[in-house]
Parts: sequence; C-alpha cells; structure tokens
Amino acid sequence: MGKSLKKRATIVDVAKECGVSQATVARVLSGQTGIRTKENTRKRVLEAAKKVGYQRNAIAANFRLQKSNSIAVSIADITNPFFPEVVKGIQEVLREAGYSIVQLYNDWDSEVEQEYFDYMVRTCVEGAIISPSSSTTVFDVLNSTPFVLLSNSDKFEMHDTVGNDTRSGMRLALERLYKLGHRRIALFVGGSMKSGANWRAELFREFHRERGLSVDPELILESDYGVSSKSSLAAARQIMNSFLDRQDLPTAIFSSNDILALATLQVANDKGIGVPDRLSVIGMDGIFSGEVSHPPLATVQKNRREIGRTAALALLDKMKSKEGEPARRQLLSCKLLERGSMGPAPMASEG
Repeated sequence: MGKSLKKRATIVDVAKECGVSQATVARVLSGQTGIRTKENTRKRVLEAAKKVGYQRNAIAANFRLQKSNSIAVSIADITNPFFPEVVKGIQEVLREAGYSIVQLYNDWDSEVEQEYFDYMVRTCVEGAIISPSSSTTVFDVLNSTPFVLLSNSDKFEMHDTVGNDTRSGMRLALERLYKLGHRRIALFVGGSMKSGANWRAELFREFHRERGLSVDPELILESDYGVSSKSSLAAARQIMNSFLDRQDLPTAIFSSNDILALATLQVANDKGIGVPDRLSVIGMDGIFSGEVSHPPLATVQKNRREIGRTAALALLDKMKSKEGEPARRQLLSCKLLERGSMGPAPMASEG
C-alpha cells in the first residue's frame, strides 16, 4: 500500500504548538505591523511554524487581497512553433519583475477565449498578454484588467499592441524577388483572420501596380488554418498538391507564414519541382523548422523573443500608468533571411 501524503500544517497547528491564539499566529505569519506583538511571542510563533512545517498559502492570501502576482498569457495555438519564443521573452521579463504567468490556449475558438477572459477576472490576475483569436475579439469583460495584445492589426488601434511590421517585411521579400528577376509571383496566405489575408492581398496588388505589372487572380491562394499547426500544414499541402500541377507555374511563391511555405516546399519536392532552380519559396516568421528543411527555407524573420519581451515591458508600464492614457502601438522590424529555397528566376539574372 502506498505511503499516505502528509497533512499540510495550518495556523491551528502552529497555535497549538506555541500556545497562543490563532489570531496572534495569523498576525505574525502575515507580517502585520498595525498591532504590536511582543518580540518573544513573535519568535515562538516563527519557531513553532518551522517545527510543524507550516508554509504560508500565498495564493489564498493574495486572493483575499485581490492580488495574485500572476499574469495571464492567452495564445491561440499551443502547437504553433511561432509562440514558444514569444512566451520565453514574456517570461524572462515578468519573472525578473516578480510575476508568474498563467498560460491559456483557446484553439482559435472565440467562445473559449471569452471564458478565459472571465477566468482572468475571477482569479484576479494583475494583467494579461493576449494573442487574439480573431480580428473581431471583444475585450469588454477585461475593463478593469490591464492587457496588451500581440497583434500588428490596425483593427485593435484602441488597445495597446505589440507586433512586427509585417507590411514592411512582406515588401522586403517581394522587392528581393523582383530584383532576382521574378515577375510571376504567387501569394499564399493563411485565412485564420480574414483581415490579415485581405491586407496582404492588397499590398501584393499594390506592389505589382507600382511596377506596371498585372496580377493573375489565380496566383492569390488562401488556406484556412486548422486548430493546430499539423492540420494547417495538411490543409496547405492539399491546396499546393492541386496548384503545383498547373502548366503555367509561377517562378516564386511568397507565403504569409512558414507553415504554409514548408507545405509548399514539401509538395514541390514530392513532385520533383526544383527549388530554387524552377521555383523559389519564401515564408514569414523564422521558425526553427525552416532552418532544417530541404533546401533551407528563405523567410522574413520576426524577432519572436523580442516581441515577448516588448509586450511584457509594455504591460508592466500599463499596470503603473493612469487610466485614460492613449493606446500605444509598437511594431518591431523584420529581417529577410536568404536561404537555399530562394534564387534567381529561371533564365533571369540579378539586375
């Protein structure tokens, strides 16, 4: 038979051990200074607490004070390789500031997300860092809880946000492809947030208009995200299986994230389409999987850990600031990593 768990020592046990009232023990162990306690009594209480193995329940004490020393971090997809580095950055800053984090995952479900917002209020978290499940997420229930959003969308201009300047990052990739001689470029976007897909398509068209080029509507592809990176990859592969069978292939495909780009790369390899000799493939995010793909994936790298650190610092500032201060939007720059999946257009030289 297994060994039984030892019962947790309580204030009652400490009071019995040292022969004073429970109220006196509670005052000493909570560090109250408003009521004077004799020094020898205080020492007796502390010695008794040590002897019986008493440990103060900080969670319960903080709950009574409406204070938790914890920050909620709400992420849409635990399997998305983009987020671990972001959370590491958040944790580095908050741990140094004396806070623990509570991680919540909503699987792109807005109802679950709202339940978590209610949970944040009930458990008295002192702040929250949120990656919204959609561009229509409502934050009304958090009106008394400071929060910062992980987003680059202008849909959230009323709130403090931290993200990457993905518009500039996308332009970096398109301009480099253009310089490498590519004139027939496809755009592959993820559809978890329709607004995100829309602005990317518009920027893509704008880029071509500026250079006097037309855009073939069939070269703008959209894939729905699944509830996990695995299902997103499968959906993207299905689209690419059909698209890469066409006779008039583009010379390059820019994908709005590395998951889509890796799916494109896998299907191209399966079909014997030479990358980058026949087709250049570029993603966005800079996840580790792209470093070890074949060939290594060219990508627009986001500094994910710095996003997390910046969001945590922004939240700490917000927790100290007065109500009514204007919302801040911070966008970090991206960097183009030219790797083996990116090269000159067929029969073109760099100009």
